[in-house]
Amino acid sequence: MIAQFEKISAIKEFMRLGGEIFGIFFVGAVVGVLGAIRRQKKSLRWSASRERMFVEKHTTIHELLTELRVTVRASRAAVFQFHNGGNFVDGGSIKRFSITHESCDMGLNSIILDSQDVLLTKYTDMITVIDTVPSTIIPVASLKQSPFRSALEINNVQDFTITPLKCDDGITPLGFLSCQWCSSDELDQIKSEGVSEKSIENVIAQTTQSINSHLTHASGKN
Repeated sequence: MIAQFEKISAIKEFMRLGGEIFGIFFVGAVVGVLGAIRRQKKSLRWSASRERMFVEKHTTIHELLTELRVTVRASRAAVFQFHNGGNFVDGGSIKRFSITHESCDMGLNSIILDSQDVLLTKYTDMITVIDTVPSTIIPVASLKQSPFRSALEINNVQDFTITPLKCDDGITPLGFLSCQWCSSDELDQIKSEGVSEKSIENVIAQTTQSINSHLTHASGKN
């Protein structure tokens, strides 16, 4: 009888210890799951916040670009950004550029899809324009025959400007902003209203600076 009582007591003790161990394990598992859920929610909120900021910044860039195009009566205003696109055999990077933002006048075809991963070496004349006469209104007819001039003529561009974009350091090239007129009549019209060509170029330069600040902030934070 005593032995049986001791056996029952041992079983009860074993069950008690087992219950405590299970309880500790269960509580730990629940705490772990709740912690994982909280971390996931925090991560999702952070991702949603980043996505919202990304959309807001690039929406602002598009709005500034459209405002610029309308103000200077351009047919198209577009942001081109430089990037790498592989390497040469000697290890040097292949420089390319792509349109990242574009605003077109009603009825004008977009060139954004045809202007991705373009070889920079194909348009050396364009680099010369960026370096020597930024923001200056240039008639396409004044350019010498080159792939750059041909690309503009294919898209019926008669006049254009190119203004450089810089990285945060103010030195490293980020890309460029181009305003394009497919009809010189628009430029003639705005000039007939008393707006000088220099004033148009100043508006382009100032707006480019604003877009540049949004681009560098967007690339640095998103």
